[in-house]
Amino acid sequence: MIKILCFKMIPLSYEGQKGVDMMKQKNIPMKYYIVLLLFFLSIIMISCSKKKVKNYDEVISPDSIYQEIGNTQVIKVMNELAKISIYYPKIGQEVIDEKILEYVNSIMTDFENEIKIKREQSNISFDYTPRLTIQYETYASYPNICSIKFRILEGMPWEEKKRDYIQTLCFQVDEGNSLKIDDIIQVAYQQDFYDQVIMQLEMQEVYGKYLDVDMIESMVMDAVQNGLQFTLTNDNINLYFPRYDLLSGLSLSPTTSIAIASLSDKLSLDEQGKLYLERKIDRKKPMIALTFDDGPHDIYTARILDTLKECGGKATFFVLGKRVGSHSKILNRIVKEGSEIGNHSYSHPLLTTSSAEKIKQEISKTQDAIYKCTGFKPKLVRPTYGAVNQTVRAAIRYPMIEWSVDTEDWKSRNVDMIVKEAMRGAKDGAIILMHDIYPTTATAAEKVIKKLTKEGYQLVTISELFEYRGVGLSAGREYFSSKYSR
Repeated sequence: MIKILCFKMIPLSYEGQKGVDMMKQKNIPMKYYIVLLLFFLSIIMISCSKKKVKNYDEVISPDSIYQEIGNTQVIKVMNELAKISIYYPKIGQEVIDEKILEYVNSIMTDFENEIKIKREQSNISFDYTPRLTIQYETYASYPNICSIKFRILEGMPWEEKKRDYIQTLCFQVDEGNSLKIDDIIQVAYQQDFYDQVIMQLEMQEVYGKYLDVDMIESMVMDAVQNGLQFTLTNDNINLYFPRYDLLSGLSLSPTTSIAIASLSDKLSLDEQGKLYLERKIDRKKPMIALTFDDGPHDIYTARILDTLKECGGKATFFVLGKRVGSHSKILNRIVKEGSEIGNHSYSHPLLTTSSAEKIKQEISKTQDAIYKCTGFKPKLVRPTYGAVNQTVRAAIRYPMIEWSVDTEDWKSRNVDMIVKEAMRGAKDGAIILMHDIYPTTATAAEKVIKKLTKEGYQLVTISELFEYRGVGLSAGREYFSSKYSR
């Protein structure tokens, strides 16, 4: 390409003329000044044409946390079929950029295909050319998360109203993984989060005025089923819902924000504030559920959690309500790291000799203690001593988790014997019983966790074991393994 620069000649000022006279007096060849002038002009042209490219490290710095991520890319199409203008970001991470481009192309393809189908219908008239516009906003949050909010506007000649809706993408930048809301909120707290969203929408006057509680709840849960649209900042999780057309003709596009501060430790973030994803469980591989009773214990439970984390495993801890308040830190660590908490009564009485009222009190008191400490209530109960009769069965309105392998760690207090018993009963679907209140159990558990992992077992929670083995858990029923219950 050849560029022609045209300069308008203007009269020299007195100072300018004086400078020329000095040049003549010093006999400096004019060609040097022309070269110098051209050099400065080239510098100016390069500076004007050069666009600053932001990399992700710049974007996530505190000074630019809400600035645009990456560079704006544009797709423009103008033909007889449609007028299309798409703006989208190029982040600078190859995997993510491919996903973004694939996403916007899929919207454009669906849009064009719909028009082609309509054109084939002779009864459809086109008063104007269909239009598609996509705009975007980008957000960076925490050390490794970015999210993109797309506003999509579609004008179709056969529809009275323009389509106007929000779609979002969220990514783990360092890995290139696409994220869902389930990846951001820990599993144990997800229902609590959805309840919080429903309550927040009810409190917003503009929605509470036109939508009743059932409509809002249905809208939120439908969005959850279809993929909740959200963006994440360091301050809020912003949520976007489909347009709601009322009988009055009014249309609402509900949005709300949940403050990060209100979620406390419910986010899936590690100690450095980086997102960690739930591990993947392979249904085809053997799995075992390790369970620990009578805790928690600040030292011994922590040792077990350390080894589980090292080996990528999880376990279930059936805690006593009376120990919850004084061991709240370790209890919250259990939840935060993806292991499970179950109810093992408040004071460990023999439930089969207790009244129905006493049994209910033991369970409910523990539920309340755990909820006060962690913000959620367990869905599983382990009867004390594994003893169940008809009174216990009727009073405990939760699935009751027994075991298929009893290491008798409480009796032997011998590391080698505990390990031997655990490994002897190890098989797919097994539930192994130990107690995380003894130093010998902590040492034995460290060995068992490493041995089972080395042998190819996936160490899972009770809920995961039954979910991935396709077994539903019912209240009042005893479960001894993934293959046997009564």
